[in-house]
Amino acid sequence: MQVVNGKEKEVVGMLRDFGLCGYEARMYFTLLAIGEAKVLEITKKASVPKSKAYEILESLRSKGVVELCETERPKTYRARVLEEATDITIKARQKKVRELEKHHKKLDRILEAIAPMHQKYQELRLFTPSYKRR
Repeated sequence: MQVVNGKEKEVVGMLRDFGLCGYEARMYFTLLAIGEAKVLEITKKASVPKSKAYEILESLRSKGVVELCETERPKTYRARVLEEATDITIKARQKKVRELEKHHKKLDRILEAIAPMHQKYQELRLFTPSYKRR
């Protein structure tokens, strides 16, 4: 990504904050820059191994930041607009925060129930040993 003028780490780093790995960030940014492209062109411009291309593009599709252009053969992809992609990521993270808040409340209730028993029975195990699970 020499065209990014020495900002490769910065660009990849910012996109990692949105949940993309290094190769995903390179390919997504490349698609943002060039628009619609065939897989070979994307991998070449993004400096990503061809052997990883389809796996990475499918991962980007599952994250909602890249679309497959249905009519083209060989396969052609395009990036969703940056604002759409960031909105998708922000909504997913907000959902995760809500889930964490629910887990926090559940853990508090469990601790409230267990604490008196643990104080009364000092030898009480909190978890079943792994060799007894079956």
